[in-house]
Amino acid sequence: MSDPTPPVATAAAACQDCYKCVRECPVKAIRVEDGAAAILAEQCIACGHCVRVCPAGAKRIRDDRGRVAALLGASEPVYVSLAPSWVSEFPTLTPGQMVAALQALGFAGVGATAAGAQEVSAHCAELLEREPGTWLSSACPAAVAWATRYTGLGARVTPLLSPALAHARLLRERFGDTIAVVFIGPCIAKKLEADAAGDELAAALTFADLRAWWEEAGVDPTALEPDPEAGFCDPDIAAGALYPLEGGMLAGIRDRCAVTDPQLAGFSGMRAIERALADLSPEDGVSRFLELLACEGGCVNGPCTSGTGGTVTRRGAVLAAVPESPSTALAPRRIDIAARIDPHPTHQPRHDAAALRRALAAVGKRGPEDELNCGGCGYETCRAFAAACLEGKAEAAMCVTYMRRLAQNKATTLLHAMPSAAVLVDSELYVVESNRAFLRLVAPDGSLDDRWEARPGLAGASLPKLTDCWKPFRHVLDTATDLVDRDLRQGERIWRVSVFTVEPHRLVAGILSDITAPALRRQEILDRAGAVIERQLDAVQQVACILGENAAESEILLGSITEALGGAEQRLPGSTRTERER
Repeated sequence: MSDPTPPVATAAAACQDCYKCVRECPVKAIRVEDGAAAILAEQCIACGHCVRVCPAGAKRIRDDRGRVAALLGASEPVYVSLAPSWVSEFPTLTPGQMVAALQALGFAGVGATAAGAQEVSAHCAELLEREPGTWLSSACPAAVAWATRYTGLGARVTPLLSPALAHARLLRERFGDTIAVVFIGPCIAKKLEADAAGDELAAALTFADLRAWWEEAGVDPTALEPDPEAGFCDPDIAAGALYPLEGGMLAGIRDRCAVTDPQLAGFSGMRAIERALADLSPEDGVSRFLELLACEGGCVNGPCTSGTGGTVTRRGAVLAAVPESPSTALAPRRIDIAARIDPHPTHQPRHDAAALRRALAAVGKRGPEDELNCGGCGYETCRAFAAACLEGKAEAAMCVTYMRRLAQNKATTLLHAMPSAAVLVDSELYVVESNRAFLRLVAPDGSLDDRWEARPGLAGASLPKLTDCWKPFRHVLDTATDLVDRDLRQGERIWRVSVFTVEPHRLVAGILSDITAPALRRQEILDRAGAVIERQLDAVQQVACILGENAAESEILLGSITEALGGAEQRLPGSTRTERER
């Protein structure tokens, strides 16, 4: 029964908005919203590349173990169709141990998907002899989904079941129509195939699912003693065992096909497939068969493999497991594996030039010179990104150059709006940027105005040449420890300096102010206040004498005021007046 849950989904909380999945998705079936990448199930071909490349592990594969466990709990037996790439994924297990470990989970028996692959090869060879022309293989469900949805070549996919479905049909022929068949392999797209297959293929598990199941069930395959009477259901799978390798299907049909080798070609990896078929015309009168595998190197590098071992090692494991030369491909067993391949193209919106220009302008790209095509957003070109924005699949924040420019503009605006002098300095004490308040602070006479006009912000100027107050900047660069409100003297002027780390040991920011002038104004106020107090004291004493009253109390009070004001003056930087002068 079809599962409405897509095979791959994104855990939004784990997504780090790196856009790597967008970059790797061959059909751009991803919508980025609020920085999180959501997979568009109706466009996804389940190739699984996004799963392999996601650095945060945010792509989650649907776990179908629950569905399979329910099948095992039912009355009818359940058989496994095991992908031939298992020998490269579990190189330490013997066939007997693998069968025993699967039977320990409750499966009635284990068959090799290679038997279905061998059947497909033989039928395909007959098809090519009977109906010359351009044909694409039906073995890889991800490649078939791509061909039928995103190209005009869907009608050229061979009208045959995939090896997994062909094998399911062979098992049902042998053990009865009431059995259930579960595929286990490295492929995510097989889950789509099982969803669409109805009762033919009940479910698809990945190698990762199998490992997790063994661990939960406490099954150690290496510790099991194989039953000498138990084994794979399929005795002769030589030709089909090569299917996990690029060119493996071709080896199975070569001796039975009338076309010559140059007309048989294999391509693995979606980018290689796209390039290979870019200008292909099925109407050119050439007979050819193209084996298409979505994963580079073939199924041995499927998205649900452990990733250990290189392609050569994995390929070698598969070749070592083939019991005999694949040239002895068996004749078809004459079961019906014909399939109806219906092209169902995915709608590809078209955008006029004016709409694209507006979308580009929204991210600051107003001419061809602004279209850097850096690929930071995950799209090959700026125009492809603009089209994705129009389709609601991308957002402006994905454009790295736009966001950098926006951040720079905001920082510059804030810097120049500050009333205090501010300056950014690099590790060599060269000015990165500063505001006009800093210019006026270091050159109040206007001597640097021409340089400012030539290089706004005094960019590139040496800080030690602009001011003697450069040592706090050097200290913060060396120690990455901020300094706050340090008073430094430069000649007759006193500067208050705060220096903060922006990038440790690489970039620091300083805020400076000249506190000399405010100190002088406070000194003038104190001088005037002192003179007023002295005059008032004289007047009070004269009045006291006339009235015969004691003015001592007033004198003490006024003296206290003077002392208080004098203390405030002492706390001012640079104050040198003596108590007597006050």
